[in-house]
Amino acid sequence: MSDAGIGSPPSLDTLDAAVSKTWRSFERAAVLGSRVTPAVPILFFGDVDAYLGSPLRVVTVGLNPSLREFPSSDPFQRFPLAADTGSRDLGRYLESLSAYFRTDPYDKWFGSLEPLLNGMGGSFYGGESSTVLHTDICSPVATDPTWSRLSEADQAVLVADGVPLWHELLEVLQPNVVVLSVARRHLGRIAFGRLAPWEFIHRFDYTADGALRDRPYEMDGCWHLVGVEPCLFVFCPASQTPLGSITKNQRRELGSIVADTYARAW
Repeated sequence: MSDAGIGSPPSLDTLDAAVSKTWRSFERAAVLGSRVTPAVPILFFGDVDAYLGSPLRVVTVGLNPSLREFPSSDPFQRFPLAADTGSRDLGRYLESLSAYFRTDPYDKWFGSLEPLLNGMGGSFYGGESSTVLHTDICSPVATDPTWSRLSEADQAVLVADGVPLWHELLEVLQPNVVVLSVARRHLGRIAFGRLAPWEFIHRFDYTADGALRDRPYEMDGCWHLVGVEPCLFVFCPASQTPLGSITKNQRRELGSIVADTYARAW
């Protein structure tokens, strides 16, 4: 892949169709008792303009938004610009998503990914050369209970809209690196053409205090074609939180390894 070139950066103008589909997905999910209400669908989390101007475009991936994004005491405290917006004002809706990490982010979850991103020169919060976005592969709709506890019927309704929408969004965002810290079975949802098989990238055999792990922590990678550009997909096993079974220093080390893996290919 070293002879391949990086195309021109994506344009924000091409997000309109994905935003409209996001709201339609949210409205169809109204029949589900599990849909969090009041709420809005979350197409992505983070400053999209800063992401588009980043030297390394990095996207992280979860399953669907947490119910904690819409606290019962103040459902729109994390997305104040989206309160009473609905699908009528797409510009204001995108502003609310872009302002998320400057407003009141759910740090317990996103903070667990931040050291990995810092190792790549990226951050959700700013202060690094690249600004990172978060997306969800199964659905942009927050649910109660969480994804693993949803009924198969509810999951099927959400996935029918959510998985194609996630693929469409990534074609617009044109990431260079996609980081997934989910259950491994969800890798089967990725429909982008594979340029090579999944391969081992790095492994931690020992814990931070030098004890041998019962099971090594392994990070795998695979190149997929997103639109017309090769993209490095990286799988990092999750526990209660993304990369929760390794230390912050180990996460930074993995981030540096990911950045080097991408750079060597180009």
